[in-house]
Amino acid sequence: MVRIRIWPLAALALVLSGSGQATGSNAPQGAKSFRDLLDCRKLTDPQERLACFDRQAAALAEASERHEIVVADKAEVQQTRRKLFGFSLPASTILGDEGDPQEAKRLETTVVSARRGRDGAWIVSLAESGTWEQTDSKALALSPKAGQKVVLTKGSLGSYFASIDGQAAIKMRRIQ
Repeated sequence: MVRIRIWPLAALALVLSGSGQATGSNAPQGAKSFRDLLDCRKLTDPQERLACFDRQAAALAEASERHEIVVADKAEVQQTRRKLFGFSLPASTILGDEGDPQEAKRLETTVVSARRGRDGAWIVSLAESGTWEQTDSKALALSPKAGQKVVLTKGSLGSYFASIDGQAAIKMRRIQ
């Protein structure tokens, strides 16, 4: 299970700074405690509004401490998505679907180590996205080495291709 660091005050700062655009029926879907905090913005009386923010911020902090809500910034979500590249995940909005649509289809990283498996296929460990195994019989002109650039691209029907150090791509699957 992947754990994302909890940043409840980041959510509060976002709301208090006014950078959130959602109000009323446009409120983001998700945790009720977060939606309740956003709803405090609707109050016009300054004291009621402050009391609401204090009450809902406390409820949000409690939910965070009980691990009932997790708040992550965009950089953490992107880093987690990179680490999970190549795994089949259930459909979910937890890791977001905003941003570059190509991000989920392509990953550039580097080789950490490479070795041959029993059947002669390459097994390559990558800096950000685990270990991959070659599933086709294509030969590489040059053996993969630590530090070389790798471009992983998602193919059709759950397949992935890796171009190592600019060589022709080989078909791979993630094994770890």
